[in-house]
Amino acid sequence: MKLEIKQLVKNYGSFTALDHISYTFENGIYALLGPNGAGKSTFMNILAMLLKETQGEIILDGKPLVKQKKSFLNMLGYMPQQQCLYEDFTLKDFMYYIGNLKGMKKQEIISRSQYLVKEVKLEDVFYKKLSAFSGGMKQRAMLAATLINDPKILILDEPTAGLDPMKRMEMQNMIASFAKDKIVLIATHVVSDVEFISSKFIFLKEGHIILQGDRISILECLDQKVKEREITIEEYQKYKQANIVSSIYYRHDKLFARIIDDHDEYSGEVITPEISDVYFYLFRDEKDAVL
Repeated sequence: MKLEIKQLVKNYGSFTALDHISYTFENGIYALLGPNGAGKSTFMNILAMLLKETQGEIILDGKPLVKQKKSFLNMLGYMPQQQCLYEDFTLKDFMYYIGNLKGMKKQEIISRSQYLVKEVKLEDVFYKKLSAFSGGMKQRAMLAATLINDPKILILDEPTAGLDPMKRMEMQNMIASFAKDKIVLIATHVVSDVEFISSKFIFLKEGHIILQGDRISILECLDQKVKEREITIEEYQKYKQANIVSSIYYRHDKLFARIIDDHDEYSGEVITPEISDVYFYLFRDEKDAVL
């Protein structure tokens, strides 16, 4: 399967949210990374056919998407950032409702629902109302409903929003387990959510793709530029002002920092960069960038 994005533009009046975006998706997990306002949700909503592009086109397996809208929607699973749940429904009612909207046959809905609620560990609450679910349970319910028709293209907008660290990891593992033979696109500004499950990374800033590639090629931009060194709190404040510290952490009772050293100005041990370092490097001037 091949999904081609060609010169995609989205304008809101005089504001350009997406500016001539081109990319080709094939089976795999893609991380769409960027701070709030980068254009991630606009891009996802256009792919989900919830928004109309201003210019450009989307092609699926060689045929324009506008000429195969119904078949595309039948193979699409979209999980928006905001929870879209009917709280008076039981999980069973909600799963069956979404299955019916997808045009699935009754027996297929039943068998698929039974399978998915086990996979997302919600089989014990299948007959309970969604209003009684915790935030993490609601996110898992949303994921299960998104997967009801076994979509070949899966679009997830901030799927771990509001979850604690353990639940975030559970969600990451579940997404990875469902990703086989699918195009999976995950939009987030939390790098840790996608760093170890994604095969390709797309960095979006102000409506432009500023960097894209697999893990190895992405990390090349910081080769020999990331250093680790022990620091004091006073030094950390100094480095923070210089905007060069991608993260800090304690090792036993000592404080260490990862420093992005563009010009070899600082001492420290050169270490292997991570995707989170690249994110910091690209967006360190953004007020709401989150690692």
